[in-house]
Order: sequence, then structure tokens, then C-alpha cells
Amino acid sequence: MKKIFKKQYQPIAFSIVLIIGVLIGNFINNPEEGNSKLQIHQSSKINTILRLIQRDYVDTINQAQLEESAVKSILKELDPHSTYIKKERLQTVNEDLEGSFGGIGVEFNIQQDSIVVVSPITGGPSERLGIKSGDRIVVVDEENVAGIGIENKGVIDRLRGKIGTKVSVGIKRKSVKELLEYRITRGKIPLYSLDVKLMLEDGIGYIKLNRFSGTTTDEFLDAVQSLLNSGMENLILDLRGNPGGYLGAAINISDAFLGNGEMIVFTEGRKRKRQEFHANKKALLTNCKVVVLVDEGSASASEIVAGALQDNDRATIVGRRTFGKGLVQEQIELYDGSAVRLTTQRYYTPTGRSIQKPYENGNDDYFMEVHERLRDGEKDSLTIEDSLIFTTPKGKIVYGGGGITPDFFVPTDITLDNKKISVFFSKNWIFDFCFDYADKHRENFTKKQLLKRDIYSAFVSFVNTKNAEFVFDLNQNERNYLIKQLKANIGRNLWGNEVFYSILLQDDRFVDRAIKEF
Repeated sequence: MKKIFKKQYQPIAFSIVLIIGVLIGNFINNPEEGNSKLQIHQSSKINTILRLIQRDYVDTINQAQLEESAVKSILKELDPHSTYIKKERLQTVNEDLEGSFGGIGVEFNIQQDSIVVVSPITGGPSERLGIKSGDRIVVVDEENVAGIGIENKGVIDRLRGKIGTKVSVGIKRKSVKELLEYRITRGKIPLYSLDVKLMLEDGIGYIKLNRFSGTTTDEFLDAVQSLLNSGMENLILDLRGNPGGYLGAAINISDAFLGNGEMIVFTEGRKRKRQEFHANKKALLTNCKVVVLVDEGSASASEIVAGALQDNDRATIVGRRTFGKGLVQEQIELYDGSAVRLTTQRYYTPTGRSIQKPYENGNDDYFMEVHERLRDGEKDSLTIEDSLIFTTPKGKIVYGGGGITPDFFVPTDITLDNKKISVFFSKNWIFDFCFDYADKHRENFTKKQLLKRDIYSAFVSFVNTKNAEFVFDLNQNERNYLIKQLKANIGRNLWGNEVFYSILLQDDRFVDRAIKEF
């Protein structure tokens, strides 16, 4: 047993010393080959061990692989958000935050072992060439890509690329016998962080952000101006499920609501001085009442915005307590093109609340905490200590301890069994059905007709073709939820995100509670 234990943990030990040596970057004297004693200096023990391993270890070592394993092990000991990013992933990660990438400009999915265009991205190269929803990409640069088991990564590797480069695609269109051939010049493709802007009722505007990227500020301000021009008097800002992103974007969004000089957030770390960020522009939304929607998926930059508006008595927060990520990472690129995101500071709201929840019990407990937080769907399980109670300028009580506690709590719907519903998503039945249904009704079909259709029966028949023994054991609320998902997704395939959200937001308990505040 003792030998097995040593063998199991030996690579980890070697990995740790290897990477620590690399990070420290010190050098030792090079001993002559065959000398059994290395020259040891007090500050170079780690490098001495490195040298010993390189010179004398019994087996050949893949140093690059050990370094990566070691980096991950070391960072895991620090906090849940200090992370290592491989060279191969770094470009994609950066593109997500920067808000654009080079490509042909289509949203796609893989259906029946072929690449299906869900929709061409507005203003992108594919839209300009006339590529349409429902087109199937079967050839890329003379390579057959249909019926070969291609996965998302394979599609991205073939279609994304440097802006200005060209790619040839062969497309099969339902109404055309011949294969359509296109030579597409890759362009700058936006990754939108704003899902939708809508006017709901009685002058209430609605904006949903999915992250805070390099383009979020412009997207948000354009959407706000458009809604104001349409008569918006009050705004619902939906940050549910928004994991965050750039600090600068969060500051700019907050700035649109706050008066000049009001604090937005401050940061501080062991090796970083306190830095305060204040509103310094003329707020675009000074005359609007604001409600911010949050839940346990709202994190980081989302929490900065919610906290700034709550602490300055500028908005009402509706929903559930946010995730609780208040650690600031700085990205440091390494010599091989990979990178480390190292936590250097913490975020604090204007009243001095730390956004960060505890993480002393390890990463598993830290990330699982959001799933265990709600008890019976009735109330937040957070226990607030007296030392974590803060007061806003107008005397409202707000709470620390991690995350942003809403002013009005919306419990989870305990009549919905998420395991039952998730089956339809995990097996891709909802996407496949909605795409097929939309494809058959692209001509002469209206939203009004869609809302009146018996979609549920059609979906049951579709699932039976996939699995004849599947049992639809759904209560009435689960059935209604499923019908709404189906109609919303069909609507998106036919007419875009505005129709998708206009259907999805019907009877949304968060939105209904927010409207009561106006």
C-alpha cells in the first residue's frame, strides 16, 4: 500500500517542483557530468532538485506536460479563480472577452451529422453572400464534412481564421438541386454581449446582457438610446446567468445610471493599493426607474453593477443572491503562448461589502454551494452576521458575506422537475424538433399562428420517432414550460432573438415582480 501511494503521488511532487523552479526563474551552477554532489546555494534548492531530476531520474519525463499539470496544481491551492489557460485555448478565451473573431459569420449546429446554418450573423460575410438559415455546409475547402462525425471543434477549426483569408464552402439548400459553391473572405465577426432589447408594456424597456466584453458598453448605450427613442420610461436590466467579464465594461454600464462622483466599486490587494472607481459622465438614464434581475449565475462584473446601483440607492434588485465572485484576476502570458490568470485583488461595493464568498473548503464545495443554497425553493439559506450588515446613504439595509442579496427574493419554482426537462435538452430533441419545424414553416407563417399551434402534440410525435418507449411524465406546469421553450425556439429560428425573448418572458416571475416596482 505504501509503495502504491508513493507511485501515485510521485509525478505530482515532481510537477510542483518543476513549475516552481520555472516560475522563480533562478539559475544554478551547472555541475560537471558525473559529479555526485551539486553545488547548493540557500536560495536554489528547488532548482537543484530540478537539475537532479533532469540529470538522474530513471525515466524520460515529458517536461511540458509536467509543467502544465504542476501549474494547475499550484493555482488550485490559491483560490477558485486563479487559472491556467493553454496556448490552444487562449485565443478563443480572449476573443470571447474582446467581442469579435475572424470567421465566415454563421451560427451553426450539427444535425443529422451535418453542419446546419441556424442563422447568418447580421453584417457578416455569409449574410452578404446570401447564405440562409437551414443551409447545410457539406464541403469546406474541397473536404467533405458531412457524415464524418464532425464535432463543434472541427467546424470552428475549419471556418474560423485570420481576417482577410478565404475559405471555400459547398452548401446544400433544400429548394435547390445543385450544390451551391461560395468563396468566402473571412471577416471580423462580432460576439454580441447584448442578447436583446425590448419594449414590454407601459413604457418599460428590457435589456439582457450575457457577459461584459470589450463591445458591451457600445452595445448597451445604443440599445438604451433606441429604447428611449421608443418611449422608455423605466428599465429592467437582466443580468441573470451573466458570469461577468471586463471590469471596465461594468464601470461604464454603472456610469450610465449614476450621478457624477458616486462610487461604483473599489479594489484592493496585498500587493495592490486601493483603487476607487467613480461615475464621471453625465448619466444617460437619470430619469428612469431601474430594476436589476439577478440570480445565482450572476457573477463578477454583474455583481459590480448590481452592487453599485443597490448601494447608491439607484436601483431595486430582484431575484436571488448572486454567485459571489469578488476576486480580480490579471492575465500574464507565459513564454510558450499560454497564460496564467492570477488573482491579485478583491472587489468591494461602495458601502464596503466584499462581493467574494468564502472558499476555504476547497473548489468543489465552492462551486457546488450555489446548488445547495436554496432550501425548498422558499428562501435563501444565507445566514447574515451582524458584522456583515451595511447601510446605504438613504438608510436601506444591504448585506455582505458574498454575492449581492436582492431587495426582493424570487424563489425557485419547486413545481418544476429540472431533471425531467433537462432530458429534452441533453438529447438535443428540442433543438432538432424546433429546427425541423421552423424549416418546414419558413414560408407564410406568422408569430400569431405559431402561438396558436398545438406544438406539444407535434413534439410528442417527434420524440416517439427517436425513442418509442419514452414516457412524457410531466405535470401541467412542466408541460407549459416545455411548450413555451418550444415556441420560443421555433420563433428564434424563424424571426430572431426578439421573438424568442418576447415569448420566453411571458409569465416570467422575475419580470412580473420587477414590473410591480414601477
